[in-house]
Amino acid sequence: MRTIDNTIEYRGGAGVSGPVTRGSIIARLERLPGNAMQVRARILIGLATFFDGFDVIAIAATLPILIQKWHLTPWEIGFLIASGSVGQLFGAFLFPWLAERNGRVRAIAWSSGIIGVTSIACGFAPTFAVFVALRVIQGFGLGGELPVAATYINEISRAHGRGRFVLLYEIVFPIGLLASNALGAWIVPRFGWEAMYFIGGMPLILFFVLRRLVPESPRWLAERERMTEADTAVRAFERATKGPLAPVAHAAEFDALASRHPKRRMKDLFGPAYLKRTMAVAMLWITCGFIQYGLSTWLPTIYRNVYHAPLQLALNLAVAASVLGVLGSLTCALLVDKVGRKPIINVSFLLCALSLALAGVFHASSVYVVATFCALALGFLACGFITAYVYTPELYPTSIRAFGCGVGGAWLKIAAIFAPAIVSKTMIGGNLDVAFYILAAVPFLAAIAVHFLGIETKGKVLEQLEA
Repeated sequence: MRTIDNTIEYRGGAGVSGPVTRGSIIARLERLPGNAMQVRARILIGLATFFDGFDVIAIAATLPILIQKWHLTPWEIGFLIASGSVGQLFGAFLFPWLAERNGRVRAIAWSSGIIGVTSIACGFAPTFAVFVALRVIQGFGLGGELPVAATYINEISRAHGRGRFVLLYEIVFPIGLLASNALGAWIVPRFGWEAMYFIGGMPLILFFVLRRLVPESPRWLAERERMTEADTAVRAFERATKGPLAPVAHAAEFDALASRHPKRRMKDLFGPAYLKRTMAVAMLWITCGFIQYGLSTWLPTIYRNVYHAPLQLALNLAVAASVLGVLGSLTCALLVDKVGRKPIINVSFLLCALSLALAGVFHASSVYVVATFCALALGFLACGFITAYVYTPELYPTSIRAFGCGVGGAWLKIAAIFAPAIVSKTMIGGNLDVAFYILAAVPFLAAIAVHFLGIETKGKVLEQLEA
């Protein structure tokens, strides 16, 4: 439906004239080269994602100390690890819902504020019960930030090179994992466990500055028929480009493309048009959550309690796994637009499964052998994990993109809740090999699901991918 708002004239950019429509907004985004505003958005929103990854490992680095401090039972340990994921499960629905209603940038700012405040509070927690409660609340922000951030970064990028653009942003998550491991290995023995959570409070700054410094998603604004604001948001990106812009092309074709499909609602995620994609997304994110939380959070404790490695060695070995995760993510960022999303996900998951199976076969060997296979598994997982952040938003239309990413994030959190308990039970029972075999089965099944149910998305405008 046309309104006065979406028939405004824009003549401020090269080659731009005529009414501002959804198609013209898409066309202007698709002609944009890399620019300073995109860099700013990636850096600022990347900080939120960085500390999301930082928090994942913060609990792993501090867990051996917390176990001793509060004399935790195996059940309490599993509950502590899972507590954050419980909050994240709800956050994965809440903040994408807010993002669909109130905007992507605002939702990211709100989630960052929650992450920062509760992380600082965790450092002052006097009891196990208070710490767990704070972790649940913090989880709301952590669960909501990643899917909304991935949605936003996808929506401001053009089809050509979108995979590389998004993944070079998303690499901050495994960098956050690495930083948390490295800082944890140095800070915890020297300054205590509390320092990790004080550092984790830095996202609070984003709550105050993000909405002032980063424009809202033009695609989301246009889809909501807020054309004046969409035009203003695109201009912010256009002004940040160096040199003249190419003329706007194919606006009419993009208008036709945008109007070809009906506006989707949340229920359509599970309807005929998107059910196969949603099933592939479910297996993709279940795998990421199951391995990341079921393995990474336990590694220092496994190395220390099962293989009797000193605390410093246990933490250092966990750092090595994070290094491979960063290297794997960087490799994928460089290859994803050439090879495609599905091949990278499938191959990386199969190699992750193989590494975990070998860890099970050689579990009775030295801590260095097991640590090598675990590091390889997490490195390969990182390839599929980071690709999921560009792949999932591509599978859904703008009207439900954030919520679709949130559903994927919810599956990750469900897996994160149960995975630590499974590893804990098998590890405590002396069946570490069984734990590795269970972990290995998950990425193997996910590779099969993505192969048969997923679609390839490389090189296509987001609107072309709508079902």
